[in-house]
Amino acid sequence: MEKRRIGIERELSWLQFNERVLQEAQDMSNPLLEQLRFLGIFSNNLDEFFKVRFATLRRELKSLRKSNISAASLQKKQLEQIHDRVIELQILFDKTFENTKVNLALKGIHFKSENQITKVQKEFLQSYFEENIRHHIIPIILKTKGNIPPLKDNELYLIVDIVSKSKQKVHALIEVPTAISRFVILPTDSNAIDVILLEDVIRLSLRKIFSVFKVQSARAFDIKVVRDAEYHLEQDYSKSVFDKISKSIQQRDKGEYVRLNFDRKLPKELLDFLLLKTKIKDAENIIPGGRYHNKKDFMKIPSFNRPDLNFPPSPPLTHAVLEKSHNILDTVAKQDILLHYPYQKFAHVLDMLRAAAIDPLVRTIRITMYRIASDSHILHALVNAAKNGKRVVAIVEVQARFDEEHNIEITRILQDAGVEVIPGVPGLKVHCKIFQISRKINGVTERITHIGTGNFHEKTANVYSDTTLLTAHLEIGREVRKLFEFFESNYNRPQFRHLLVSPFNTRRKLNELIQKEMNHAKKGKPASILIKLNNLIDDSVIKKLLDAAEAGVKITCIIRGVCLLVPTTKKQEKNIQLRSIIGRYLEHSRVLVFHNNGDETMLIGSADLMTRNLDYRVEVLTPIYDKKLQQEISEWLNMQLSDHAKARSLQKEDMNEYIYPLDAENSFDTQIAWKKYLEAKSVKA
Repeated sequence: MEKRRIGIERELSWLQFNERVLQEAQDMSNPLLEQLRFLGIFSNNLDEFFKVRFATLRRELKSLRKSNISAASLQKKQLEQIHDRVIELQILFDKTFENTKVNLALKGIHFKSENQITKVQKEFLQSYFEENIRHHIIPIILKTKGNIPPLKDNELYLIVDIVSKSKQKVHALIEVPTAISRFVILPTDSNAIDVILLEDVIRLSLRKIFSVFKVQSARAFDIKVVRDAEYHLEQDYSKSVFDKISKSIQQRDKGEYVRLNFDRKLPKELLDFLLLKTKIKDAENIIPGGRYHNKKDFMKIPSFNRPDLNFPPSPPLTHAVLEKSHNILDTVAKQDILLHYPYQKFAHVLDMLRAAAIDPLVRTIRITMYRIASDSHILHALVNAAKNGKRVVAIVEVQARFDEEHNIEITRILQDAGVEVIPGVPGLKVHCKIFQISRKINGVTERITHIGTGNFHEKTANVYSDTTLLTAHLEIGREVRKLFEFFESNYNRPQFRHLLVSPFNTRRKLNELIQKEMNHAKKGKPASILIKLNNLIDDSVIKKLLDAAEAGVKITCIIRGVCLLVPTTKKQEKNIQLRSIIGRYLEHSRVLVFHNNGDETMLIGSADLMTRNLDYRVEVLTPIYDKKLQQEISEWLNMQLSDHAKARSLQKEDMNEYIYPLDAENSFDTQIAWKKYLEAKSVKA
């Protein structure tokens, strides 16, 4: 478990990150439908926060109540503080949603409720309900005695309040079907687009659904629950890891409710009834909101054929060197290549694996797989390689959170094709993003290695900003081969001189690199550290960075998510700059640059500076040795530091404030600028 800092800095910092996502939904420089998608991302993020972080705090509270009453009291107050902050953000979210709907209406896209539709639209929906929805609806009548059936995690329900003509009161529950689009487009006699949400179509038909009760009135209110996502992995050594995880993840369907979202207009009598039946008692688990919930679905809102309301298409570029390549393996064998997604094609990685699958010189392909797409071309390439007689070794991390079932299925497919599958490492999660292709050329083994910051996932490569090194560097190749030997045996502790590999040497090497900068600063030499990460949380690293800042080292951090590096002295404040960038693409790359007295040490890889990444996961950070590639990364980082469009301050006194230039009209967006830079570079080549 992640070592916790005193207080709730981590949780509040995460909520500050999600507030930055909400700011994107409010940013009028983003197209309107993209603003709705950011609302969906905010909602999805918050669901995961409750499933994982908030649920963990609740479990800790239960344990403390048995052993430490004063600590339990403090934990309870912290949960209440988180709850209050979530409520603040929820209110802001609802206001943002309403404003966005108003702005969309001005552009000809109208969200209609069941009470706002025309006669023609009503007739259309009555027919649509009969043909597409009715057979999915199976209401559950809620009785005064007994419990209600377990509610599904993260699914939308309507709780229905019915009064019959005989004045009989009936409560019922309807699960809103997920097999049908949440967004139903209505017929209109103009160029405008009218949209109604699926639950409103169901509301329109309540009398028909419950006709057996001779309905006088019926009202339906959105509700949703989030369950604790943790599961217990039983220590039964007679069972395979796949069997144990398959059984354990079923616990999620029965996990404790950690959040109830409901329409704040839900009558108190009905809310009390619902709380009684679900046995939800703690106020911090109860989150009132607007009429509509489960807005994560807005991530998938249609584009409505309105390019003016969506981000313009931005097809990925072909890497200039690889575009001219006749054999991608030969090309990478001659020179190191950096790829930047989604600006450049992820297909280059697929091309490498496809080439390896048929190249007669290739003997072995080894790969780590944490998250991959449901219909992955990576998977197909590995299967084809095995069928072509190559030895393929895949380390499939079956404990990748929320991807366990998918990864178990991936394992079965690979094994059926003859791939050697290793289900991770006992006690560690394999989170590194590496593969290695071994070729035998004139009796000599050549190793072509991939080390990246992002998963081998075609879909996320379109929206996650990640960086990949492709290299045939002899020493890096040997050390990656050592790591795969560790995966295959787990017996020998490998030694690494070039790579930083968790949990073996990353913490020690980082301390040495920071200490070296401190030594330079104390001698009056230039000393600086630039860190770009998703999260900066580890106590020990933070203390070392604060000491370095106190010693005069200039520290610049670009942290997308949680950042617990907080200067406490004036000298630290002077030497530490903290910023975050949230934009069209998810900033996912991890990069660390140490000045090293002018001979920069530059690292990229899979590890954030969190205790779990340093001590409890297998992570790889690789040095970038090629000077041209170092210059390329420096150009990119300089653009990140020049961003005045999507960058926010993480300084305590300016938290989440935009970093605007004097002339806001000429603001600099690093994501747009980097695409143009790579495009220009490709043209010159």
